[in-house]
Amino acid sequence: MSQPCGTTLTSTNKWLNIFQYCRFLRILGHVMVLLVLALVGFIYTAVVPLTFGPRLISKNIFVILASVIVIIVFSVVTAMCVWSYLATVMLDPGRVPPDWHPFPDEQHARAELERLSYTTYYYDRRDPRRPRFCKRCQVWKPERAHHCSVTGRCVLKMDHWCIWVVNCVGLLNYKAFLLFIFYAMLGCALALLLLLESMIDFFNNKLKGPSAPLIFVVSIFSFAFTLSLAGFLAMHLQLLAANCTTIEMYEKDRLHPWPYNKGFRRNFEEVFGRNKLRWLLPLYTEVEKRQLLESCLGKVPQATGQWGPTALPMLSHPATPFLSTVV
Repeated sequence: MSQPCGTTLTSTNKWLNIFQYCRFLRILGHVMVLLVLALVGFIYTAVVPLTFGPRLISKNIFVILASVIVIIVFSVVTAMCVWSYLATVMLDPGRVPPDWHPFPDEQHARAELERLSYTTYYYDRRDPRRPRFCKRCQVWKPERAHHCSVTGRCVLKMDHWCIWVVNCVGLLNYKAFLLFIFYAMLGCALALLLLLESMIDFFNNKLKGPSAPLIFVVSIFSFAFTLSLAGFLAMHLQLLAANCTTIEMYEKDRLHPWPYNKGFRRNFEEVFGRNKLRWLLPLYTEVEKRQLLESCLGKVPQATGQWGPTALPMLSHPATPFLSTVV
């Protein structure tokens, strides 16, 4: 007996749905986290215990002093790299509060949702300020929010989902992500520079012992990671300068001029804050978190962590002007 056509199509769509493999990506991501931490450990071991640690017992006071300075500086850079990385992994990138919408009341929200379903209404898809409703989450999406198929929810100011951090990079962890790239690139560049003498000795057959292969491999990795991370950091600095996310960069059509570009300084302060002492730390104060959330959600009440429509007045870019009847 032949199967009904509908059953065959359902089975085919199930196999063609690539999002069913997102759970595998999350499992693989945990392996990548261990891999990143292992790479950091290998690089630190090659530089500190194997190369500059033995120099602390030298009879030359200048060699000892230089080694102490190198160990302290490289240890601080490594610690900041690990801190920024773990912050990117563990921090929630920002989620849409339950029952949130950008309209004055529930009645207005239901009316706008009904209007969006009409084929006789047009809205400019290039404009990120347009009203958007997530069919998967069944919630309204704030400006610049996107649905993440891996985590299964909408993320505020989503940049991308990164398998290296097994997390979305979004509103609340983008700063930590950028600092991780910066400290990782700086650490790899320092490792390459500090191991240069050992590499020369390795090729001249002067570097002996079981540590020689590790130092050689770490030097090669440091060179490759320095170049790749420098390019990746340059791309994100370009995005930061324009106040644009990776997702928005790859969109086919965008508004020109970009409505969120406030100039480099204000764009930078929007992500890193105005306090220069905390620019290099992968954290936000409660005030800074509140300002970031208000930039996406509107007014956030101080007493609770839940936000409802009554506490969120219409955003500065109302949805209705972008809906018009097609003549």
